[in-house]
Amino acid sequence: MEKKNLFLHGKKVAYIERGNINDPPVLLLHGVPESSLVWRELFPCIMSCGYRTIAPDLPGFGHSEPFDEPSTWKRFEQFVSDFTTALNLDKFHLIVHDWGGLIGLKWACDHPENILSLFVSNTTLSEDYKWHPLAQIWRTPSSGEEIMKKMANHLQFQTEMKKTIPNITDKTLEDFYRVFRTPESSIVILDLYRSGNLEKVKTYNEKLNRFKIPVTIIWGENDPYIPFEFAYKLKNDGLPHANVHIIQNAGHFLQIEVPDKVNFYIHQHFKNCK
Repeated sequence: MEKKNLFLHGKKVAYIERGNINDPPVLLLHGVPESSLVWRELFPCIMSCGYRTIAPDLPGFGHSEPFDEPSTWKRFEQFVSDFTTALNLDKFHLIVHDWGGLIGLKWACDHPENILSLFVSNTTLSEDYKWHPLAQIWRTPSSGEEIMKKMANHLQFQTEMKKTIPNITDKTLEDFYRVFRTPESSIVILDLYRSGNLEKVKTYNEKLNRFKIPVTIIWGENDPYIPFEFAYKLKNDGLPHANVHIIQNAGHFLQIEVPDKVNFYIHQHFKNCK
């Protein structure tokens, strides 16, 4: 799947764009350790609903170059502003997953006038969330750097990811691996997780509550990183009018594991946006 490139502050940003330029835009923000290819099975469905899709490789992931400065949560939020401005995206629908949700939902709360609808999966802004074991290692100085050396082993990375996502394509797998290739490239993940202070978002449930737009929340029943209970917590605490769907026999990487089921809810969501 061919990517386009643009330059922001002298750094290359790779992104996938599909659909009619005149159709309403949909911005898709991936998580860790992903790239825009996590969405590849969703593009045709979104386009068939009458929308244009734009999915960047976040800086440091996939084929996008990292920031010159630390890759913090706040810096990725600024990237969303820079990227949407560069593509003249004023109002758009937002689809987020994993860290794309922490970045995108926080950005949406601070720019509510830009958001037409929200489609959220496997992510949380809850201060009650306890980081999963690998995240805790990444957040710990020295321990994080040590485990990154092991994760740079190409064969081992492929083996572990295929256990987690058996139907992942080789091309997508290679895209996901790129952030682990070197100690320099993997700093992006360490910076991001170490900046992830969820106390920063204590006030954001109140901001989420102000959204009166269509909201869909989907989750894998067997997500080992963020339990599906956080889908209901997101609804109850911040988005009471959201439609919540828990997909059985699915884990964290829904978009690759069960794309047909995700597309069913995508179609339903955009029908509600008309």
